[in-house]
Amino acid sequence: MRPQVASEIVNALKDAGVDFVASLTEANLHDLVMTLAEDRSIRHVPVTREEEGIGICVGAYLGGRRPAMVMMNAGFLVSGNALATACLLPGIPVLLLIGHNGGLGEENPSHATVGMLTEPVLGAFQIVHEKLDRVESIRSTIRDGQI
Repeated sequence: MRPQVASEIVNALKDAGVDFVASLTEANLHDLVMTLAEDRSIRHVPVTREEEGIGICVGAYLGGRRPAMVMMNAGFLVSGNALATACLLPGIPVLLLIGHNGGLGEENPSHATVGMLTEPVLGAFQIVHEKLDRVESIRSTIRDGQI
């Protein structure tokens, strides 16, 4: 991710009222995580496991915050139980920003499998989702994800 894109995402989060972000640092998300860490208007909490981040975001929501979780799609798949029991069942909203490995032409077999499973699992959880594929759509996609 380019630093300009990371800045655009952070600005869109702030515009949407997000004031708390948990993240798990991955190479593909480095610029976004560093931009979040430098921005003092959003409380940023680095985590060591994705399900830990989901739990922390739920606590932030219960404390009056508007949380988001930044992770890769493999981490999303790992955090399924936490999402189901802590967010979906009680109806607690947490905006998920999920980096995607495993696209067309992926050479790493594990990334290819994870990439193939991500959207069907989002659908199975009935999580409304949209791919960010243009910088111009970042603000509207994040804003609409907060509804």
